Amino acid sequence: MNRLLLLIFLLLPTLLLAQENESHLIRAKVKQGSFLLGGTINATAYQVTDELSAPGQTLEGTKINALISAKNGYFIWHDFVAGLDMTLSHESVNVTPTDVKKKPERVTYMLLGPFARYYLDNGIFGELTLQAGLQNFTVGGHKYDLYQGTIGVGYAYFINEKFSIEPVLSFRYFQKTEDDRSYTTMGPILGVGIQAYIIRKKAHVIKWAL
Repeated sequence: MNRLLLLIFLLLPTLLLAQENESHLIRAKVKQGSFLLGGTINATAYQVTDELSAPGQTLEGTKINALISAKNGYFIWHDFVAGLDMTLSHESVNVTPTDVKKKPERVTYMLLGPFARYYLDNGIFGELTLQAGLQNFTVGGHKYDLYQGTIGVGYAYFINEKFSIEPVLSFRYFQKTEDDRSYTTMGPILGVGIQAYIIRKKAHVIKWAL
């Protein structure tokens, strides 16, 4: 009897580990080898400094911006995912002085670049995204280079093992350049995303002794 109890005691950590691996998410942690698929909708309003719209002038104003992002990534390590973020942005800008005839009003463009995200055990994650794009206007021959960087923190609320709803608060820096002139905006941006996790198979998890 004593030997049986001793054997159970020695095997208990292994049994608990095997039971833990029945779920591929452990306190919102995601296994290495999984895939992330989904997207985020963001919206914000902030100040603008514009040196492009009126040569020789610097315009100040406000901008309302809505962004739709598609995120696809691969978990290189447990809880760390890296991948590609494709963002479609639509902005409405109101600048001063109001007597400027040529001023940006509504612009839509696309940005593409890498992102990385790391999850804590409680579902909180940090995220960094760097993107670039190109905006062309046939009238006037303008060609603008676009750059965007965001850093933020969010929370993954798992509806079930494979899907989560994720509110995210980020700080965004955006710049549009032409020659030595630039159009720059920066400020906080609030979003919410829906993500699908294609979880690594349990056999692989056990193989790696997780």
